[in-house]
This record gives sequence, structure tokens and C-alpha cells, in this order.
Amino acid sequence: MILDTGICTVFRKSDSASAGSMPTATYALIGCSWYRELSYETSPEWQTEGRKEQKADGRIRILQNHGVAQNDVVVLEQLAAFKDKSANAPVYRITRAYHGIDDDGPTPISDLTLEVVKP
Repeated sequence: MILDTGICTVFRKSDSASAGSMPTATYALIGCSWYRELSYETSPEWQTEGRKEQKADGRIRILQNHGVAQNDVVVLEQLAAFKDKSANAPVYRITRAYHGIDDDGPTPISDLTLEVVKP
């Protein structure tokens, strides 16, 4: 496994507003890792009846991090804090996180399916 596409940073979004106040989003750093872009379909070829369609704007592979979960956010830059991201950098929501072993060797990996969001 070669993770040579770039460096990504994963954050967990939470609401830091006091009770009754307008929601205020804060982003806690979960981790930073080298990543590799993976092949993906933007939507399934055949929809299953009654199943919600899952949109995908990208898929990446990182070194395994069990702290990464669905609905966390990813920026494809190396960051110390969410506020440091570039103005034009897209923010992705993780719609699926697979934690397993790389097909090419014994390296533990996490495959993340991403969807573009506006924070």
C-alpha cells in the first residue's frame, strides 16, 4: 500500500453552544494521515428498492484509525486546526468508514467514502 496522494486531516464536528443559544459548530482534531485516492462510483448502478441512495464524491485510504467514524469531516490538507484550512478547500463528510486489512499486505487501513459538504 502506497499512500502518496497527499495528507488529510479528520475532525469531529460538535455543537458548543449553550442551551437555548444558536448552534455553534466546533471541530475537534481526530488525526492527520497520508492518504491515497481510491476508485469509486458516484452512485450505485442498480438501486435497491426502498434503500436510500448513497452519493459519493470521493474515496480515500488512510492508515487505520478506529477513532474515525461516519459523519466526521475530512479536509485534504495537513492542518493543526479546522480554522486553518484554505478558503477554497472542500470539506468532506464521511458517509462510510471501513476498517480492515490492506489487500496487498498485512497493513491495517481505513477506507473512507466522502461526500462534499458546506460547513
